Amino acid sequence: MGSVKDVITTGPIAKKYHKDPTPTEFGQDAWQVKGTFSVKDLKQLIPAVEIQHKAEGLTLQTALFFEYFIEQNNARDSTCYLGVLDPDGNLTTARDLLDKGLTTTQIVMKTAFVPETYAEAISLPADVLGGKAAILATYRHAMESEELQCGVADVESIFRLGFPLGSSTFKRIFRSVGAEKAYQTLATYKETETALGHLRTFVQSLGGVSKFEDLETVLQASGLGETIPHPGHLLEEPVYDFTTKFEAAGDREITPEEAKELSGLDDDGYMLWTEILFPEFAEAQIKFCRERNIYNFDGKGECVAFRGKPVITDFACTGDENRLMIAYEHQGQTFLIPSNKEIQRALFTEAGIDVAISGAKSTAKRKDGTTDTWQNYFPVLAQQLNIDLQGVTEHSCNLMSYAMAEVTNRIAGTDVFDTKPLTEWASAFLPYASKLKKTG
Repeated sequence: MGSVKDVITTGPIAKKYHKDPTPTEFGQDAWQVKGTFSVKDLKQLIPAVEIQHKAEGLTLQTALFFEYFIEQNNARDSTCYLGVLDPDGNLTTARDLLDKGLTTTQIVMKTAFVPETYAEAISLPADVLGGKAAILATYRHAMESEELQCGVADVESIFRLGFPLGSSTFKRIFRSVGAEKAYQTLATYKETETALGHLRTFVQSLGGVSKFEDLETVLQASGLGETIPHPGHLLEEPVYDFTTKFEAAGDREITPEEAKELSGLDDDGYMLWTEILFPEFAEAQIKFCRERNIYNFDGKGECVAFRGKPVITDFACTGDENRLMIAYEHQGQTFLIPSNKEIQRALFTEAGIDVAISGAKSTAKRKDGTTDTWQNYFPVLAQQLNIDLQGVTEHSCNLMSYAMAEVTNRIAGTDVFDTKPLTEWASAFLPYASKLKKTG
């Protein structure tokens, strides 16, 4: 379904707020936030359904967090956030809007070049030999050579404080012992916890974690030592890692050395980002949420390399960028209800969509020699498996609207959305919720 935000390119708002970036200076734009979504790379195969409250919710969540972060850390010049727009198109703060009983779906941020816009700026042909890879290589060279001094870093910095149901860490754990296929069918907490119990028994029977090199690597990199976690496992301190941002094949895990090379930051800028600014940014997101009875299990930070120094960009601390888990006490246990698309992933998995995708990729590989065309074969397999894609989409979007409203209300500290109370809809989430388990 594409991005959840689009640059406003026409009309009075664009005329008032648009400014092109240059190789050495920021631009700025107003963005229209949407309620669309994408799950499991299905993209245009998903029926065109929007999630109620999502557009306003994402706008307010990120705006309120940035306003908090800027105030708490005296960080006005460290972020690209400029404000939100009121109904008359005037720049204001999210808090001022809420005090007037208003919401918004429009946000203004400073902008910088990305590979595609830089290619256009230097008139690199759209059909350049090598395509997107050549465009990215040109961009990386410009950043490294300092021809471009105002570009979004080709790095996403990740923080992880825990492992809720649906965390990619569980997929890596199962893959590391040769059980990835079994993981494809797991959707609920009970199913996943049962399978993890079998996995722990299997590993222990063969001498423990140290006998499985790949498993040991996954656990150590995740800050888990030799512990195979339960869904809902919370670490004492966050762990950090890096992925690429712009590669066509998707995010790729990279080393700190490669992150520095791709960041466009100079030595002082990279040290500032990795040792001060990003840890402060991550810890602020975690604290901001905990003060509002939300557990922020993981998220990311992105920066613009501006003359060698980092400036935080993109959205942060939202149900789209982070795993924001709603704390819910039930029968003496703290359940963690997902507010992001984990609930949709779980429902789609339960409907058999993972199995259909796997089959579509196998068919594409056999017929076309590549898995890149798997979406062409998915509809037939989905029909054969009696998957009601329309039905599961609408059901998951209804549940997501409740969670999005609850998170926004908690972050704002007021009832922004008049929606069903948590006690009336939490039961539908409980099979897919995690159970809080702290380290120690």
